[in-house]
Amino acid sequence: MFDVRKLVLTPMAPGRDTEFAEMLEEFRSAGEIDVYKGHHAIAWHGYAAFYSLLSQMKAGGYPTPDIVPMDSYFIEANGRMLGEVYIRHRLSPHLENIGGHIGYKVRPTQRNRGIATAALKLALQELRQMGIERALLTCADTNQASARVIEKCGGVRIDDANTERGPERRYRVSTVPL
Repeated sequence: MFDVRKLVLTPMAPGRDTEFAEMLEEFRSAGEIDVYKGHHAIAWHGYAAFYSLLSQMKAGGYPTPDIVPMDSYFIEANGRMLGEVYIRHRLSPHLENIGGHIGYKVRPTQRNRGIATAALKLALQELRQMGIERALLTCADTNQASARVIEKCGGVRIDDANTERGPERRYRVSTVPL
């Protein structure tokens, strides 16, 4: 076990192939192959291709014009890759319903340890530094764990969006520390 106060967000960088492959295998073994879908499905072909895609997506507009600028981080503690966080600088109409300002995922073996909550708090600080005072976060109505994480970080449910994958909870979260 580790101290969540030692958790950091590390910008994604080249050369993390082996660690990323280990994390992917953990998602695959847990039957969670849908964690990388759409544009991000390239992750299943290896970290180098995934990192290249994220680097191109960073400024927005790639691979489709509706992609917004974003920063990509690994969630780490004690030098171990525990998950990922994506911080979007602004919202597209699609992200207003699914995705919001911040997306995150935690390796299956590292869940229920406060990692997602600590990582979300760090991501909210990053948004605050960008001048965004109120973030929008979303999660599938069936994702009770993510809903609890958002609510622990001060999220207030504003409504639900009806999406192609079903109801999506929408939350407003202050980036100003509580």
